[in-house]
Amino acid sequence: MSPALARIKRAVRKAIGHSGGIDGAAATVERSRSTVGDWNNLNTDTFPPLDCAFAMDEIAVAEGQLPPVICAMARELGGVFVPAIDVGADEGSPAFLAMQLAQTLGEVSGEIARSLADDNRIDHREAARCSDKLHAHNRIAAQLQQQLEKILKEGE
Repeated sequence: MSPALARIKRAVRKAIGHSGGIDGAAATVERSRSTVGDWNNLNTDTFPPLDCAFAMDEIAVAEGQLPPVICAMARELGGVFVPAIDVGADEGSPAFLAMQLAQTLGEVSGEIARSLADDNRIDHREAARCSDKLHAHNRIAAQLQQQLEKILKEGE
């Protein structure tokens, strides 16, 4: 098993743990105990199908944790999982701004990754694109900071 698959396998085991162990996960995903046991076994290369992995990850989210399988998969693809706080949040609200902040940070890191991809360096043109993305991120961060400071002042 490749190192990447081993890391995902450990995340599956963590998701099974959040689901109440092998028996709880089997009940959650409506699969047999032996099937879930294979998913949990580090010595097998058996993985749950996506619908089952998502169902187990939902248990972790319900417990206030990050979804282990999705986080591991995102990591293997060179990213991170950032939960949306409230997809229906009003524009300009702290929740909306926090989600925008996460999105723009992803754009900054994506631009840097693209800049480094071909020659492992950032040239002048690439630095300008990265800087533009960072300025957008900083504008949103400043808006969020202002809102939080306003809330803090109101609480006094």
